[in-house]
Amino acid sequence: MAERIRLNKVSLREQKQKMAMYERFLPALEARKQQLIMQLAVIRTNILVQRELMETMLADIRSWASLYWDVGKILRYYIAIREIRCVSRNVAGLKIREFKEVIFDDPGYSLFRTPFSFDTILKKTRDAISLREGIKILEEQEQVLLEGFRKTSQRINLYEKRLIPQCREAIRRISVYLQDQQAAAVGVAKVAKRLGEEASYYVD
Repeated sequence: MAERIRLNKVSLREQKQKMAMYERFLPALEARKQQLIMQLAVIRTNILVQRELMETMLADIRSWASLYWDVGKILRYYIAIREIRCVSRNVAGLKIREFKEVIFDDPGYSLFRTPFSFDTILKKTRDAISLREGIKILEEQEQVLLEGFRKTSQRINLYEKRLIPQCREAIRRISVYLQDQQAAAVGVAKVAKRLGEEASYYVD
């Protein structure tokens, strides 16, 4: 339901204050939107780079496929994820997680009881898992920033297409009304003065 505008000087002042506030906030929102666009571009580029790296890494791992048969039974104990470490950072007022590292369970093993290739396979597998988890965090960042971009764009549209035009129209209506009232008051004053002068003439 549209706000009912009071046609008086107090309402005129309120509408002018509202419009000034909206116009003051708008540049900050535009700057935030641009910042989000730039950060999204950086993150999306990083995701593409990391995915290409993952493809290269998986191709390398596939070349070791025959060796995985030798270590598969024990490898799973050494690639279990204990913790994914992240830090928080602020981007355009949004808190996002930034990937640091994956901590794996590390029960220890005997060099004499594992195949010679175990160290290499373990490192390659852990690197691939770490890269996979890093990509997941990047994709999470992308979603957080996309949501922030969507909300910021909605707020900008609200200000530009609704709130500011509504204030501008309200100010115009109130100003026209007050000018008409002032003109009418002047007209009434002139009539009253003329009638007063005529009455004085007849009395004399």
